[in-house]
Amino acid sequence: MSKLRRTIAYIVEIVSCAVMIAIINSVSDRELASAIWLAFFAAFLFVNKYTRDSLGAVIRTLFQPAIYIPLGIAALYAYGEIFLLSYVGWWSVANLKTTILWLVTFAFVTMFEVATAKNRKAGLGKITREILSVAVFVTFIAELYSFPLIVELIALPFVTIVFVTAEYAKHRPEHASVAKLLSYLSGVIGFFYLGFSLIKSIELWRDTFTWENWLELVIPVILSVAFLPFLYAWRIYVAYDGVFTTISTFGVDKALIPYARWLSITRIRTDLDLLERWRKSIQSARPAKRAELKHTLTALLALKEREASPPTVPPKEGWSPYLAMQFLADVGVETGNYNHIYDDDWGASSQMRELGKGDGIWRNNLAYYVDGTQNAATVLKVKLNVNVTTDRIEAEDIFLVHAMHLLEKAVSLDAVERLKMQLASLKDFQADIPFGSVSLARENFVGGVIKDGYSRIFTLKRGG
Repeated sequence: MSKLRRTIAYIVEIVSCAVMIAIINSVSDRELASAIWLAFFAAFLFVNKYTRDSLGAVIRTLFQPAIYIPLGIAALYAYGEIFLLSYVGWWSVANLKTTILWLVTFAFVTMFEVATAKNRKAGLGKITREILSVAVFVTFIAELYSFPLIVELIALPFVTIVFVTAEYAKHRPEHASVAKLLSYLSGVIGFFYLGFSLIKSIELWRDTFTWENWLELVIPVILSVAFLPFLYAWRIYVAYDGVFTTISTFGVDKALIPYARWLSITRIRTDLDLLERWRKSIQSARPAKRAELKHTLTALLALKEREASPPTVPPKEGWSPYLAMQFLADVGVETGNYNHIYDDDWGASSQMRELGKGDGIWRNNLAYYVDGTQNAATVLKVKLNVNVTTDRIEAEDIFLVHAMHLLEKAVSLDAVERLKMQLASLKDFQADIPFGSVSLARENFVGGVIKDGYSRIFTLKRGG
């Protein structure tokens, strides 16, 4: 038996050495340089008392069940993908480094992106497009060959500073010129890395165009595509968890929560937009009984059917709310849903669209409002808030474009031709349109921290 144990131990040792050699050989000088700088950075964090305490808090946070359980489940799902690829002979230990990097930089990161995206459907679509984009191939080529280790060690801090600073400046309007310069420099650096790797790929084409390199390219893509069903399920779980966590804070009887879960699972299913709208309806209605809770969902389902087939609204009564919501879609303005507000009042509005560079604190903004009754929109408004008067000319030009576009869509092109001079003057006026009126008004800000600020409101009215 002792001889058998020694033989097994010897085989395990050989296999372990082979695994380690395969992993080491797969690490490029660029990745090694990154690891060295990361080790130095980690050492600095541990040496400094302040950062050591903060790092400890971050590590403790990562070991919360709400964090490590989803990540553990994702890792098990990824293991299933790897097992299937290994079964068909497409994955080996030589791909372990690439797989670990994929798990950390794609799987875990996209889980966070999906969970925090304001529009979860759009977030998942963005991830899918990125997986299948040309950028994946370009990145692979750029990473295929690296410079000598000493060059990578020197270049990495400089490149990192340029890219991080460029990204920071991009979100600071006052640094627009710096952002443009750094963006250009980032592009030059990227082309330099890509060009070097491309030239090496051509020179060493026998080493480049191999089955192993092909697998290194396609395995992350296959793993990413196969991970999409998990992300879809994760998106649904996060949405449901968020909704029922907030519902419990609305003052709704806790005894109704299980019934609400059952209604959502059986009636809403995977329609996350409908689920979010139901959450807002519950927050507004605050049902106290099962029948009231069910009515909030029944009314919402009926509203969604009406949205799918909007009823015709005679011009003398106003506009179809669902058509009015789309009047400014051509200029990039989207509204939320047309919802019940109070008594007989219904409405929808867009998000505030920020305009101009601002003064570092405030920026001008513009929004679109649709108000009316359940069956007809009777008031359409474009409202501009001028918070920074130095940027008012650009903001007012954009306001006029939106106002004229709304007038054309809601009334007619003839109305635009008739009223464009009055609109362009930006003076207050009121005029008639078929079955209603159109007006432009200025309202100065009174009090508050913004001096000399004002609003311009372009309003169309019918019916009501």
